[in-house]
Amino acid sequence: NLPGNQLQTLPADVFNLLTELKTLGLNSNALTVLPPGVFDGL
Repeated sequence: NLPGNQLQTLPADVFNLLTELKTLGLNSNALTVLPPGVFDGL
């Protein structure tokens, strides 16, 4: 979980190796746009 970390951007490949990821918490961050394909492979 990554809530409250003031994240503004995520690299497009940030989750590439996390094929078993079941839950992802990104609440309370400053994300406004996610790159195309950021969740591909999950």
